Amino acid sequence: MKTTKHPTELTDGGAKALVDAFDDAPDDSYVITQQDALTELRAAAAARRDAESRIEAAALRAHRGGASWGVIGTQLGMTRQGARQRFERLANP
Repeated sequence: MKTTKHPTELTDGGAKALVDAFDDAPDDSYVITQQDALTELRAAAAARRDAESRIEAAALRAHRGGASWGVIGTQLGMTRQGARQRFERLANP
């Protein structure tokens, strides 16, 4: 049985091979012509994962330093309740 890598595990070469496979398919109704758009999409997703990790670490550090969930939420443009729900699991594992 052939195993397929998760999209986050694809290298640029793997993504290009995937695009090429679609481009070479007999059905001409589905052709990816913007390889650079897929590369940028992958890069943006990786940056978002990094940013989410940094936000979690900073929120936890701020909370441990005495900042309330309301103050943390304000810094992130969310409510106190939203910040608490999102980050409390990190503060109380």
